[in-house]
Order: sequence, then structure tokens, then C-alpha cells
Amino acid sequence: MRGFTLIEMLVVLIIVVVLVAVALPYYRNAVESARTTEVVMLWGRQKNWATGYNMSAEQAQKSTERLQKSKLKHFTGEVFCREKSDPNELCWEVRFTQINEDNSVRYELFTDKNFTRLMCAGLNSAGENFCESQANDETPQTIDGKKSYWIR
Repeated sequence: MRGFTLIEMLVVLIIVVVLVAVALPYYRNAVESARTTEVVMLWGRQKNWATGYNMSAEQAQKSTERLQKSKLKHFTGEVFCREKSDPNELCWEVRFTQINEDNSVRYELFTDKNFTRLMCAGLNSAGENFCESQANDETPQTIDGKKSYWIR
């Protein structure tokens, strides 16, 4: 009976390591895409309610409380007023921040243009790669000093 040589075992090990190294980024993107689905669904409901509507600060606070009571597993939501150059432009937006800070892929999702667009901004290099992979073929914008991609 003949066994495997050390060289054969090393070749198999090297092949397995290369396959894992290639597959891991794709796996991480798939996991993060699934996690963002909860935000996209919640944002869609919020968008239908808020588009073209100027909220008061009290309504924004109530919306933030509703977001925090919603059953988001991976994010928290906050309604905030982004300063605009045109005082007549609606300022209210939503920022979704990841709950698990130990995650190796760090990014935040936020709305732009009064809830009409969902943007992704990476907070580390893996997060930037994820946001870029989710982008809708538009050039990235710089919002709040971060490279941001329109994803929906």
C-alpha cells in the first residue's frame, strides 16, 4: 500500500490555500450584500413616506426612534439634517451605521437628496471595496469627506 508523499501533500495544501484566498473576498461581499438588504427594505418604506416632504425636528426625532425600534439586526438608523448650500433644499437624511464594530468590512449607508438615493461609504479598505462592488456604474462622490457610491 502506497501513501502520499510530503510533496503531494504540500501541493494539495497550496491549492486549497489559493482557492480560499480567492473565494474569501467574494464570500464577504455576499454576506454584506445580504446584510444591506434589511436597510434597503426599510429605506424603501421611509423613502415612500418622506420624499419631497420637509420634516420638523420633532418628526425627525420620532423617525429616529422608529428606526431604533425597528428590528434591524446589523445596523442602527438615525435621521439627521445635512447642511445644504441652498436653504430651500430639503435637508433630512438617514444614516445607517453597522452595529458590529468588529466586522472586518466597515461601511455606512446613508440617503442623499432627501431620501431619494441610497449611498455607501467605506470606513476601511475592505468597506471601500464592498461599496465599490455595489455601485451603480456612476462615478463616486465625496460626501462628508468620504468617497461615496450610489447603490440604489
